Amino acid sequence: MSKKLLSTILLFCVFIGFLWWGLAWLFSPSDAETKIFALLLLGCAGYAGVSILMLPRKKLP
Repeated sequence: MSKKLLSTILLFCVFIGFLWWGLAWLFSPSDAETKIFALLLLGCAGYAGVSILMLPRKKLP
């Protein structure tokens, strides 16, 4: 497996993991500090999602 494919898969796993973790904490009954932490996690997920979208793509012939 190439390093580019492995790093893309790992970045996608980070995106899914932070998105799931942030949404789970955001919608659980808790205090304001937990909600802010959940928003930070969702921000990290968003950053990873934008990074996935900005990866170079192969040009089809």
